[in-house]
Amino acid sequence: MSLRSLWGHFGDLETLFAITGAELMRRQVDAYEPIDPSLPLEERIDAYCRQRAEMLEYIAPFARSSEIRVPFSRELQRNRVRYLDRARYEIRTLFSDQFEGVDGTVRTHIENLLGVSTTWPTWVSLRDVLRLPVPEAVEVMKRSVSALLAEASGAGRQQAVARVAQEKAAVAPHRRAQQSRPVPAMTPREQVVVPA
Repeated sequence: MSLRSLWGHFGDLETLFAITGAELMRRQVDAYEPIDPSLPLEERIDAYCRQRAEMLEYIAPFARSSEIRVPFSRELQRNRVRYLDRARYEIRTLFSDQFEGVDGTVRTHIENLLGVSTTWPTWVSLRDVLRLPVPEAVEVMKRSVSALLAEASGAGRQQAVARVAQEKAAVAPHRRAQQSRPVPAMTPREQVVVPA
């Protein structure tokens, strides 16, 4: 395609970036194969990280070419947020069991970390900065995802224990008050005489 026909079709770079980003997202959604959330955790992590690696390798030429323009392009910045949102959506869907009982703030922090760990900025660091081959980069991603999910699961257990302790503490004063009340003495008239 010539530059003339490119600019005849797209009025400016931002329009081109928006359309390109939407097309890349559509292709990613089409290529996405849901992973069974009932699989054991290790199998889900492995399948998810391998799938993310395939997708990240697919978008690599587009992502590398847009790197220099991201700070100056609102559309490219929006595209990054869309990709991150998509990764967080997949994480919430596939690993929801690991977030049971986790409060909203902790959950959001861990989902954000998982999203960043499985999207382009981290992948480009693994591949281009550290120069790791794809299989090794996948192993690093798996470790990161495993550690963050373990933290979420642990936070959920800690928060459940804390809730139980709070509930017990709230009930304890009421129980102590009931136990410390004196039992009224029965008057002779109320006393029941049992025949011998």
